[in-house]
Amino acid sequence: MSDDALQAPAGTGDHPIQLVVITARDLAASAAFYSRVFGWHVHPVSSDVTAVIAPAGPSVTLRSGVPEGFPGLVPFIGVPDVAAALQQAVAAGGSVQKAAWQQPMVGSLARFTDPSGTIYGLITSSPGVVARIPMPIGDNPKPHVGTICSLEMYAADGAAAAGFFGDLFGWGARETMPQFMAFDPGAGITGVFQSHTPALPAVAYIYVADVAATLGEIDAAGGKRTAEPMPVPGYGCFGYFTDPSGTHVGLLGP
Repeated sequence: MSDDALQAPAGTGDHPIQLVVITARDLAASAAFYSRVFGWHVHPVSSDVTAVIAPAGPSVTLRSGVPEGFPGLVPFIGVPDVAAALQQAVAAGGSVQKAAWQQPMVGSLARFTDPSGTIYGLITSSPGVVARIPMPIGDNPKPHVGTICSLEMYAADGAAAAGFFGDLFGWGARETMPQFMAFDPGAGITGVFQSHTPALPAVAYIYVADVAATLGEIDAAGGKRTAEPMPVPGYGCFGYFTDPSGTHVGLLGP
């Protein structure tokens, strides 16, 4: 199978994932963990929000105070008009999860659920061009270590999800293997829709230089590996863990 067969055609690039909000039920422990293991620079904003400066990729925020059952992360899609995009998402079969609100120094935000019930966010687009970060498999260029490089999002019907996000946001999509549909906004990070595990609706992958060594660092820093390193010859190596808040996260390396 070629690298191209595992990737989607590039979308328009008009609506990239600009922000990833990670659930951190123990905010202080999670902030210390990501800083130690991945070199993220963390900056407390409020009692339940910590901003992150990562090496590259989308902006990252750690957030506590979420309700029970809330997903481990929510990706926020850049749009010029949050209220209008929210209305369009609802008309296309989604629903409002949180109506638009204003965040100082950020702009307007909102959250919606897609037809599968998976939560996404909307955020006022930042000016300028967002660099494209292809999934770092095979011979694709590799991002800086510590970058959120890909997402895995639950979709009960991959083809329906491809149509929903393609129509609304211009994302490209392609089925790569049974129960997996790759997506590519055309700018920023890419990912896959998976239809096999509704209980894990959203997982971020962080790029690392050595998956096995990073899993050892994770164990020592208060996280917990949930699988041993899984090399896929010709493509890369995968790893999985939970952080100190119990949020599930993936690793991707050479």
